[in-house]
Amino acid sequence: MDDRRAALLLSLLALTGAGVRLALAPATAAAPGDVRLVSVDTPPGGLAATARTAARLARPLLPGERVDLDRADVTEITRLPRIAWREQHGPFGGMARFDSVPGVGPKLVESLRPYVMFSGVMP
Repeated sequence: MDDRRAALLLSLLALTGAGVRLALAPATAAAPGDVRLVSVDTPPGGLAATARTAARLARPLLPGERVDLDRADVTEITRLPRIAWREQHGPFGGMARFDSVPGVGPKLVESLRPYVMFSGVMP
């Protein structure tokens, strides 16, 4: 008889504990551990546009793709090696002036020739 009473008491305590836990738990429709992301400052064009731009700028230039060194912003220029000279000296205007950048030699100029163009305009 004592074993039955002990089992009944333990069952009652377990049910009471479950009831209290259910009553005190926050009422949400989401599953436990569910994560909801909230954007505080959405950039113009949205997050998808920013992600597309970042993906385009992170990849190397494709064959036939060119960067206008006279109009390129800093993120586009970083796709090419060793280009910081334009800010001090103005637009390149052509490969000959680009070749005058310290550290840029004939070999680099020739390797970049298929990937660049020049408009003569600063951004």
